[in-house]
Amino acid sequence: MVHLTDTLIYDSAKIAKYQADKRFDYNSQLDIPDINLWEIFFRWLSRFFSRFFDTEVADTVTYWFLIIFFVTVVFLVVFFIYKKRPELFMKEKKKPIHYEVEEESIYGVDFEKELKNALARNDFRTAIRILYLQTVRFLADQQYIDWQIYKAPTEYIYELKSVNLKAPFRQFTNHFLQVRYGNFKATGELFETMKGLQEKLRKGDADEE
Repeated sequence: MVHLTDTLIYDSAKIAKYQADKRFDYNSQLDIPDINLWEIFFRWLSRFFSRFFDTEVADTVTYWFLIIFFVTVVFLVVFFIYKKRPELFMKEKKKPIHYEVEEESIYGVDFEKELKNALARNDFRTAIRILYLQTVRFLADQQYIDWQIYKAPTEYIYELKSVNLKAPFRQFTNHFLQVRYGNFKATGELFETMKGLQEKLRKGDADEE
């Protein structure tokens, strides 16, 4: 009987050498890298900046660029919301205030009489509110806005198509909102400013006829 000699020799030194060589680490090629979209974007942006800076500086520039970018985006979003709904950023006073004219009442009200009474007792807060309602009534009568009880004051700004009326009415409404929902003090000077804006609205309407 012929006995076969086992010619396979296990050389542990060579095996260890091959295991340490990354070129023979085939299992690593099967591993799925644990990377998310944020890291992919960061690396792409870092490679872009590496065209102008060395690798370490490029990573730093990328980091600060992204921080500034996201802060800018947040600022623009908040600014856009403020422009659309400024009343959301205004603190309503806790002290209850009673008005002679309800905010939704723009019909069946003698505005001139109410204004005269409010000014006679130096109640400029009420006077400004009545002046606002009077102006809304004027714009509704001229069919520049579609007055509805549920609409917010800022909605009427975007309904106005007239270039002559839009800018003064925006200022007029912002003054009203600052007094109505914010901590701005109603003064005689502010009332006169709003009265002047009301006159501009009436003049602007006449200029378009």
